Amino acid sequence: MKSRGTQGEIYADSKEPSAARQRADIAQALAQVLRRNRTIDQVLAERPQPPAGKEMLYGTLRYLPGLQGLVHLHLRKPLREKDSDLYALLLVGAYQLKFMRTPDHATIHETVEACRHLKKIWAKGLLNAVLRKLAIDDITKQSFDPVDQFPKWMADLLQRQYGPYADSLMAANLQRAPMSLRINHKATDSKDYLHQLEAGRLSYRLGPFPETIILDRAIPSSDLPGYLAGQVSIQDLGAQWASRLLLETIRAPRPSRVVQSDDCNILDACAAPGGKLFHLLEQLPDDIDVSALEVNPSRAQQTRMMAERLGLRCNLIEGDACKQDWWSGKLFSHILLDAPCSGSGTLRRHPDIKRLLQPESLARHRDQQLQLLNNLWSMLQPGGTLLYCTCSIFEQENDQIIEAFVAQQAQARSPHAEPIYDSLELPTGRATRYGWQLLPTDPDTDGFYFARLSKPVKAP
Repeated sequence: MKSRGTQGEIYADSKEPSAARQRADIAQALAQVLRRNRTIDQVLAERPQPPAGKEMLYGTLRYLPGLQGLVHLHLRKPLREKDSDLYALLLVGAYQLKFMRTPDHATIHETVEACRHLKKIWAKGLLNAVLRKLAIDDITKQSFDPVDQFPKWMADLLQRQYGPYADSLMAANLQRAPMSLRINHKATDSKDYLHQLEAGRLSYRLGPFPETIILDRAIPSSDLPGYLAGQVSIQDLGAQWASRLLLETIRAPRPSRVVQSDDCNILDACAAPGGKLFHLLEQLPDDIDVSALEVNPSRAQQTRMMAERLGLRCNLIEGDACKQDWWSGKLFSHILLDAPCSGSGTLRRHPDIKRLLQPESLARHRDQQLQLLNNLWSMLQPGGTLLYCTCSIFEQENDQIIEAFVAQQAQARSPHAEPIYDSLELPTGRATRYGWQLLPTDPDTDGFYFARLSKPVKAP
């Protein structure tokens, strides 16, 4: 059983017989992230958790530095590395005490009893003592300063780049992410799908596009009406803007974009897992040529399976977008490049990024992003458009990349950065020198960056 408090917190019923075992399993999952540097997605693939378990795992990682400070305050000496599961168990218990509505006595009992399932009964007295001290500590949820929940290098970088907006940006990244849906209009229409949601008593809000819905409460994909039949997909609103911006480019050519909609040859250059690709296919006529490229064979297979679920045909090529050995030589009229990046715009969904991402990773991403841009630019026909996007909030992966790319291409059909807010009403965000930055301070979107580059018809 689970319930929801007045602030939306999810907590487990303390009478549930397996509560202590669940705490042990959550602690072992968290220890995998903390000690083995695994991602939440990797851990949950092996250790699926119920909603309450996910809440504890994600929440503990969101507030990890603050929770570690609390636990260390009441531990006489650090636990041994081989007891990392006990340390993780303490962190989960601390999160539950400070952020969830489970009664303190139930939290302490369930957490202490979890020692039995970890086969470390000797630690029950230790955990009981520490948790009891935490329970009477007057530190509350409101005492966790958002800036202290981020690595110092990341907080400093955000403060340099966003100035007075950095604090609200970090606070927004500590919230739960919304669950946005995309209706497959080749399988059903919006009116019919909304009726299905209402019949299932699922409350929702309408998004900015006819195919977009934002649920008031996240649920498993298996519980979504029509999911297995391919009627709907889960996709963040920020990601949906990528396909919508490219569609607007295709449907409304301007003098600087001479490619006509009946002469489209589109490439999604880094396609997996396929969200943006399938959004395009769901909106475009079947006779428009759309190709998808993916370098990772297992992710390519996942994309094929998704296409099968949605009932969409996909010309999927396994190849490296940094190379040309897969390319037929035919120029593309439009290219979508969702470049590999830090994923910093998705911190609400992936709080493990704060722990796993290192400053030097941004430099490695920069090299790959520029290589991708330069290689794909040579495959774009004159008059064509390349839409560059990332799910990053760092300038190093966004405007700075476009600036460097434009400088490198200055003598060969120099890219022209077109405004992307001129014909579509974008949600809250900020215009940058070369594009547009969505931010999670808008509760409906992740952090996303877009730059739309057009290729001159004639070389200067």
